[in-house]
Amino acid sequence: MGGCVVRGFLSFVVDAFLPRCCLACGREMGLLDSSSWGVEGGASGSRIEDLLAADLAYELRGGVSLAARLLCDECRAKLETAHEPGVLTIPGAPEKDVPVICPFFTNDQLLGLVRFLKFSGGRSAVPALGWWMARALEDYLGAWADSDPAEVSLVPVPLHPSRERSRGYNQAFLLAWEVGERLGFGVESRMLRRIRNTKSQSTLDPARKARNLREAFALIRADLAFGRKIIVVDDLVTTGETAAACVAALEPALPASIAVLAAGRVRD
Repeated sequence: MGGCVVRGFLSFVVDAFLPRCCLACGREMGLLDSSSWGVEGGASGSRIEDLLAADLAYELRGGVSLAARLLCDECRAKLETAHEPGVLTIPGAPEKDVPVICPFFTNDQLLGLVRFLKFSGGRSAVPALGWWMARALEDYLGAWADSDPAEVSLVPVPLHPSRERSRGYNQAFLLAWEVGERLGFGVESRMLRRIRNTKSQSTLDPARKARNLREAFALIRADLAFGRKIIVVDDLVTTGETAAACVAALEPALPASIAVLAAGRVRD
């Protein structure tokens, strides 16, 4: 009981005396002018300006949190919009090019948000990231306007169970769930399983990245993928090795189509 009181008091002190900082540049932020964000319509079932201006918190050791907000106006303006989908080529099957749908190209500002989500317990960043992703997917799916939402499945890239236990959640699942809630698509986490606890891709050179993910994913429920429109969901697409490995694992189930959705991707 005493420990909880101490942690609560420390969190109060941190919130009261440390500045509210931009997740990308660390700059202290005052009140945000929501009129400057210029986001309306589309998948904005709730006020996105409220999500962007919402207080967040870095999860620190001992239960202490550091108050923060998403991005300052300057960093928000530096987000690089990806107006067209990218293309993911599946190794060994060049005719199987897969569209990569993202609201942004990856840069320092977007990386600040994703690192907050993945490594700082920043689950409160999911609503805004998910809103952006849902809007990008909604724009892309104009060609699927006659599709029944029940035919579409969002498939989050699975984490190995040990890593998910350590992190406390799978960020890809949280993003998929947010997108699904906004667009009415189901989230299916039973199709794929991560059967190898691979090293972090960010620590490897390009040649080792491909070997690292070889046979890392297994198709568990082919019946859930057969004939369906599958959208693989991840946080970022960098080299594309992770997304390609998931697509390759799903292909034997003969889905109707496969696309990849993420918050950001590198430029082609």
